[in-house]
Amino acid sequence: MKILLTNDDGIESRITLGLFDFLKKDHEVCLIAPLKDKSGQGAAITLRESVEINKIEENMYSVDGTPADCVFMGLMAIMTELPDIVVSGVNRGANMGDDVIHSGTLGAAFTARKLSYPPLALSIAGKSFENFESSFLVTRLMLDYIQKNYEKGENTGLILNVNIPNLKFTELSGINLSRLGNRGVPLAPEFKGNGDKVSYKIGKSGPPDGNLSGTDFEAIKNNCVSVTPLYWDMTAIDRIKGDLPSVK
Repeated sequence: MKILLTNDDGIESRITLGLFDFLKKDHEVCLIAPLKDKSGQGAAITLRESVEINKIEENMYSVDGTPADCVFMGLMAIMTELPDIVVSGVNRGANMGDDVIHSGTLGAAFTARKLSYPPLALSIAGKSFENFESSFLVTRLMLDYIQKNYEKGENTGLILNVNIPNLKFTELSGINLSRLGNRGVPLAPEFKGNGDKVSYKIGKSGPPDGNLSGTDFEAIKNNCVSVTPLYWDMTAIDRIKGDLPSVK
């Protein structure tokens, strides 16, 4: 496959660099990643400003912008042919439940939703990442799964969000199809200063909350890889109550 590999941790992420070398054994890969860590950028893009691109070596580029910028630059300016798929990650930290709204890893994947195959967003669900090589093997399994089960060109907006426990590959209990879980209220932000001038730092995500059966949180708790299919169309007409107000 022709793969555009990106992330939101930055071009110097040793995990993404390791995945780049791993995937090159079987695929044609171009790594296009942010110049700096751009975690939490969602699908933001740079408007009304130029984005600087730097070629580091053959098939490796840094982009002074967001993860979504990296995908746009790859598709429109860097790669001479469209890739078959975008692989985003492997992220250092989980992207589960409500996280997907803010995740730069997911933002890059959603930007690639119209390519031939469903993009992969990959994350390690753990506070440490020493078993990151397991995520490489899971990536290979998921790419094989996609090629086997999807006809090239039939993708219509599906994204596969994959979270991998920080375990050795032999310690993984399986791969589960999961729905997004729910997080509670985020932790209070940190702040400094007093009076009229105060600085705030956004706190950690809220803990898992509600019924977690069948969710990505449950899968990770059970030492399983979580695969959650996501779709760009977030329309929820069936949840609207009553008639909309009239202007007459």
